[in-house]
Amino acid sequence: MKRGILYTFLIVLFVTLLTVTISLSSIAQGTTRLTLGTSTSGGTYFVLGGGWAKIMGEALDGVEISVQEGGGPATNIQLIEQGRMELGFATINVAYQGWNGLDWANGVKYTKMRSIFPMYSSFLQVYTLDDTPIDNIHDLAGKHISTGTPGNTSEIAGKAVLEVLGIKPSEISMLSASGQIDALKDGITDANITVTGLPGPFMLDLETTHNPRLVGFSDDDLDKIREEYPSFFKGIIPKNTYKDQNEDVTTVAFWNITIASEDLPDDLVYDLVKATFENKEALVEVNRAIEQLSPENIQYCVPIPLHPGALKYYQEVGIDIPEALLPPSS
Repeated sequence: MKRGILYTFLIVLFVTLLTVTISLSSIAQGTTRLTLGTSTSGGTYFVLGGGWAKIMGEALDGVEISVQEGGGPATNIQLIEQGRMELGFATINVAYQGWNGLDWANGVKYTKMRSIFPMYSSFLQVYTLDDTPIDNIHDLAGKHISTGTPGNTSEIAGKAVLEVLGIKPSEISMLSASGQIDALKDGITDANITVTGLPGPFMLDLETTHNPRLVGFSDDDLDKIREEYPSFFKGIIPKNTYKDQNEDVTTVAFWNITIASEDLPDDLVYDLVKATFENKEALVEVNRAIEQLSPENIQYCVPIPLHPGALKYYQEVGIDIPEALLPPSS
């Protein structure tokens, strides 16, 4: 009995010493480990997040960023607020709602997030298969459709648009980007709603085996949507973005931003922002939507204030900062 107790004690002691050794080693090497919230696999966030994390790890000594697959912007904002995540991708409309406690936030104001850089505009893409009798957004009434997973911009914006326009599908399934593709291929859903950059990875996948077709919005529909949601704006998916897309498609668009916890050190955030802009070409190789990456687009981060470390970078490169973006400490 005593021997068993001693054996257990020695194991616990060994594990403890090993943990301490690893921790001390990390400290000695100056390793900073961060977690980045993206979205479900198959989406632009997940693909771009993996590429950005790798590029940052190569550009900055002692910085390691792990990518967390998850529910998307709302989930990322919540985890940053809870101190369980340091970095995240978000659409500005979802961040705006979280900052002000609106819609999905249910009166809770998420104020720990800070903008660090704007990324690209993404588009609400309603798509179906070519042989499906859905010609406009109102044809979704009575159909089985899917949006993104709970907390994802696709889910939040998709349902918001349907509600504003008074469109009532027979069923709405909340699926990951890859799950949406499978459901459409198998005839389970009639159409999908996904918010992502151009081109959407899911569409590129789908058009290798099927003939997908985008469904657009009329100007009247967009006016109604923007009246209710000022952070939404009109976007155009240019013709030839996808195979057999012979004309421009009008839809709803949003800006995507990268957010960070206000608790991150200023120097670290400054280095991340600087390295991001200096490695734009490498990021474009990951996803060409990031061609829109530019310091001048910081205006699209309003109203989420800048992290002081990010502010330092933009001031150094001569960008005029809107008052609404100044950190609370300023």
